[in-house]
Amino acid sequence: MRHKPMTPPPLALAAAAALGIAILADPLIAQAADPPDKDARATDLQTVKVTGPSQTDLRREDPTLRISIGREDILRHHDDRLGSLLRRLPGVTVTAEGIRMRGLGGDHVQILIDGDLAPAGFLIDSIAPELVERIEILPTAVAEYSTRSIAGTINIVLRRNDGARQRTLKIGAGQSGAGIMPAATLLLSGKRQALAWSVSTTASAPKERLDAIIEEQASDAQGKLLYQRRTDERYAGQTSTFNVAPKLTWALDDRNEVSWDNLLQYRKEAWTRNRKEVVLDGGPSDYPSNRWINDSRTWTAKSDGQWKRRIGEHDTLDVKLGVMHFSRDVDFAFLGYAPDGQFALDRSVVTSATHTAYSSSGKYVNGLSERHDLAFGWDGGSIIRNERRVQRDRAADGTPLDLIDDDYQADIRRLALYAQDQWRTSPRVQTYLGLRWEGLETAVGSRVTGTLHSRSSVLSPIVQWAFKPAAYSKDQFRLGLARTFSAPQPWQLLPRRYSVNNGNGPTNPDQQGNPALRPEIAFGLDASYEHYLGKDGLISLGAYARRIDDVVLRSLYEQDGLWVSTPFNAGKAQTHGLTLDARFALADLLRTDADLQFTANLTRNWSRVASVPGPDNRLADQTPLSGNLGLHWQATKRFSTSMDFSYSGGATNRLSTEWARASTPERTLDVAADWKLDAASRVNLSLSNVLHQRQGSRVVYRDVEGAMERYYGTDSGLAIKLQYERQL
Repeated sequence: MRHKPMTPPPLALAAAAALGIAILADPLIAQAADPPDKDARATDLQTVKVTGPSQTDLRREDPTLRISIGREDILRHHDDRLGSLLRRLPGVTVTAEGIRMRGLGGDHVQILIDGDLAPAGFLIDSIAPELVERIEILPTAVAEYSTRSIAGTINIVLRRNDGARQRTLKIGAGQSGAGIMPAATLLLSGKRQALAWSVSTTASAPKERLDAIIEEQASDAQGKLLYQRRTDERYAGQTSTFNVAPKLTWALDDRNEVSWDNLLQYRKEAWTRNRKEVVLDGGPSDYPSNRWINDSRTWTAKSDGQWKRRIGEHDTLDVKLGVMHFSRDVDFAFLGYAPDGQFALDRSVVTSATHTAYSSSGKYVNGLSERHDLAFGWDGGSIIRNERRVQRDRAADGTPLDLIDDDYQADIRRLALYAQDQWRTSPRVQTYLGLRWEGLETAVGSRVTGTLHSRSSVLSPIVQWAFKPAAYSKDQFRLGLARTFSAPQPWQLLPRRYSVNNGNGPTNPDQQGNPALRPEIAFGLDASYEHYLGKDGLISLGAYARRIDDVVLRSLYEQDGLWVSTPFNAGKAQTHGLTLDARFALADLLRTDADLQFTANLTRNWSRVASVPGPDNRLADQTPLSGNLGLHWQATKRFSTSMDFSYSGGATNRLSTEWARASTPERTLDVAADWKLDAASRVNLSLSNVLHQRQGSRVVYRDVEGAMERYYGTDSGLAIKLQYERQL
């Protein structure tokens, strides 16, 4: 099927054109003024670094528990993917299924981009780390953001325009066993009187080639082996990504400021999987030899307009309007060969999806005093999502076998009203009180199912305290209470089926939605102790607990000879855990001139689902143990090196009496070195995934009739990257 080319919304194109005019105008203004020399520019940068508060200072003075990762830490390891950065953060793990907090993933974790919810299907790795200003981790909910964050919230804040003149070019090339991986970044910014502008551009085309194995076996009730098969898989793919982020800021006067932030993104992903099955015992699958071919194209455009006004001496008004458009086309083919080697099935699947979101938010802050702020706000929007999937099955001679033409439309409207009170009641105590009401109205439908309407609302009270034993103490205690929720995705409500290509069974079932699915509601407690040492050192020990009602599990049943898995609400669940977070310099502990920075975090999670018999009745494939250890050494003014080790523990998770899943531990080691050649240029070399261990998972189904088992393991490769950076 031929697709019309996707184009970004006119609003985003207009922003890009406006920024282009600003860029062209900037050299003319520069000619009228004396250009700053290199020494003066270096002095300005040093001044900003000295006077600006550190992320540790911001955390210490914040009445809410908010862990901020600044730009210096973001760029330290020269990561190509944002996921590689996130797995180093306390309480965060990144697996093949996505991002997890406190071991929980999926809808339990809220991912925001500049405070706005990321659309379903959006890949975090499509955002280059160079475009990110900071990353905020919020283990406890706050009223200004949605409380659909049972495990927590990760807010990715894109680079802001501070008006400083910048001309930075980065060119890199890497190798991971699949050819050269080029990458480039261009950062430009400037200021013309009251107008500041910036544009950040990144482009990359990484390649991957990985080997995997699939091992399957089944036995009857007496333990007699029915079949045993091994499948070798070769994956080869390339992902090409282009990002451009233009931003404009106008200071209208000393009380009013208007900004326009944009993100345009194009992503093309092409990959193939070749599978070859070997029968060790029993019979083969339907298509023991098969080939998968996938080609997808994604456009993302995000545009936000913001107005900030200072009212009186202490009050402020902040209003934001935004639009996000996400579109994706996927062409997929499955070519299956029968056990005799003859071509048997030609399956083509063409999918197109569009997601358009409009948002409006605002906050009025009433500064009652220097120590007391009272804020009121709203957060509303609408989402229109359309998706169509056409599957055609043909025999080898072209004879039609099956046609599935699915579509669905989702119209989601949301409105939230909130109030929050931040009050330093004494030099030792800070109090945060928040109350958020959030309403959600969803209409999801298709030609087959008709339109399904649902309406829900959640009232979330939030309380947080920060307490110091003494006014100038380096110790601090925190306590937080919040009511949060997790709403199902629209596609989870549709009773349509997603079929697997080969080998349907209890260990590899079809997937189907459930229109009766309800949101999960959780009551949570967070507590932590923080000890600050030296200039920016911190050691923190935290604990959390969640009680979840209407927890969503997956049922498994056989229908018309095919196995199907469907989500459903299944009563109560509990989860709790501990998190240790430490970051400090060697100079914070010893008298030394060595510039050595240490970072470490460790998280242990426990959970129990009441309706699933134990042992191992964990919640949502929760990762039980994860941690990270990092070291950065500034050997000289021109040379630095770093090392980072991450661990994500494996576990067995019982989904029902008969059904269980298990995963293997994942260990990752990254090292990097950075050389400053002169005042304007530097070179860095990084090695990622030095251990290149195999990652695997196993699914087991056992009932009175017998047992089935399926293991899937994927090799990983070492990646080497060399990057050159130049201040133009």
